[in-house]
Order: sequence, then structure tokens, then C-alpha cells
Amino acid sequence: MDIQKLMQLTKTERDNLKNTSDNEDNPIYAKLDPVKPFVGNQKIKLIIVGQDPTIRNFSSRKNINISLNLDKPNSIHRYISNEICGNIGIDLQNIYATNLFKYFYVCPPSDTFHVLQQHLKTNVKILLTELRHFKGVPIITLGEPVLKLLTNSKSKMQYYWDYDRSKKASNLNFKYCKGAETILNTEFFPFPHQPSYSRNEFYKNTFIHYLNYFKKLNNF
Repeated sequence: MDIQKLMQLTKTERDNLKNTSDNEDNPIYAKLDPVKPFVGNQKIKLIIVGQDPTIRNFSSRKNINISLNLDKPNSIHRYISNEICGNIGIDLQNIYATNLFKYFYVCPPSDTFHVLQQHLKTNVKILLTELRHFKGVPIITLGEPVLKLLTNSKSKMQYYWDYDRSKKASNLNFKYCKGAETILNTEFFPFPHQPSYSRNEFYKNTFIHYLNYFKKLNNF
């Protein structure tokens, strides 16, 4: 993977989107460079895909250089390193982590989902150039917005995690996103992002069960 070429492609495509199809509901913020993926220095055994780097704290955005801030000790770093990697039996250095949208918007784009949908095709093309370098490596996505973008706008994390509304718990009949169901044409497993995991009792209680399901299907 040539990260320099990837970032140049991302910047070129971002600037083209801004010049041709920027949306006043939430414009692309092009004053900061796109964010690089996190590339572990050991054999890559897991790919993690997040949504985008646009945090609400505008002044802190300049400090974001690596996808999911995995170059810094923080809550997302601990979630991925301890809860996901630790329970799978791999190291953070076995991870390739990237965002579906690698550049910034003026506002967090989950507030303007239609803008993400408008720019989706271009960003999926970039993501697919990355995934081609890691054939056969299992993929985890973080958060329901990414799930909806890569499948359809009605997809719910609770469907894949088998939430039973009457019990307010999972029946543990789990599912994953099959290739034919996704615009990536490859399977992936939807996981909650760190804020949802830490605040939502259903995800907390179901997490290890879904992770064991993931491990079994991917021979970890």
C-alpha cells in the first residue's frame, strides 16, 4: 500500500467533489489535509472502517492526522486495542484502520446524512483501492451510519445483533453483511462505535457474544 499515492488520490477526489458537487447544507472543509489510515507494522489481520474524522470541536481537528486517532491514547484507541483486538487475540499493530470519508466537512456529516450519500460513490471507489491490498482480511465497520451507507439507509445495527425488543436483549442469532448486500461487494461485520458501546447497555451486554461470533467465522 502506497499511502502517499492514496492520500494524493483522496485529495484530488475531495477537491473535485468540492468544485463540482459541494453541498451548502454541509460543505467540504478543504483547509485541512485528508486523514491517513492507521497501518500496523505487523501482518494485517483485521481491517476497521470508520465514517469520517469530522469531530464537533473545530479547533481540535488540526490534531487529527491518523484515522480513528489510533496514534494517540484515547477512548477509541482503548476500545479498539483492548475490547476488539485484545478479545480477538491480536495486537493493534495487526490493524489497518481507515475512514470511508477521509476528509473533513464543516459540520459532523452524520447531521446531514444526505450529503454523505451524495458523495458516497467517489469515496467508496477510494476505499475499494485500499481493500484490494488486503484480500481475505476480515472487515469490521464502526457505527450505524457507515452500515447504512454501505448497505442501505434503513439498515439497523440491532438487526445484525439480533435485538429482541420484548426482552431488551439479544437472542444471539447474529448476522453479518454479506457481499451481495453491500456496495463493497464484500462481507463485513458491523460493530458499534466507541461512544455507543460505552453508553448503550445492549451493546455492552452483547459485545462479547457478537465478537465470539465474529471470531468463529473468521478463524481467530
